[in-house]
Amino acid sequence: MSRIPPGERRELRSVVRSQFKVLRAEVEQRQAELEAEAEQRLMHRYRDEDKQMEDLNWAIQQVADQASNDIADLMKKFGYDQDGGQWTRMHRVSAPHFTRKSEDRKQLHVALMAGIKTQVRTASLALDRQEADLLRQLAVDALETEAAQAFLTRIPTVGELVPSVRLREIEAAFDEGKDGGS
Repeated sequence: MSRIPPGERRELRSVVRSQFKVLRAEVEQRQAELEAEAEQRLMHRYRDEDKQMEDLNWAIQQVADQASNDIADLMKKFGYDQDGGQWTRMHRVSAPHFTRKSEDRKQLHVALMAGIKTQVRTASLALDRQEADLLRQLAVDALETEAAQAFLTRIPTVGELVPSVRLREIEAAFDEGKDGGS
């Protein structure tokens, strides 16, 4: 593979950075779209339940309004009407308002939002990784000395930073704790 001239490398770095900036903005936009879609799906899924609660609350309000009117009629019948001054304030019957707090709805909402967040994190990590790989390749191609190339090998890998051996150590300690506590 032929070397990319320094001017082209600078231009490519600029293009890579601007493209990935746009991609990150698009991922954020997609997150907002997915969250709105999830809310719509929840609303649709529980529409019948919500309508039932709305109808119940409307019917309860009608009963409360009728009770208030019946009380006012009784007060007038016994001479305690508002106009006579003997009854100074009419109290309306207060209607309770019911809501159904569906645990399933809440759990589904939490799961949907967590799934979206995980997708966005995965996409962001993939973008970061790909951008870094492209920029690294541009830089590596520009390196001319073995010392400069060897310097790059000093950057640790994920496997070095978070070794799977540590997982086995944690698992072994857990197993010892279970055996010792029995």
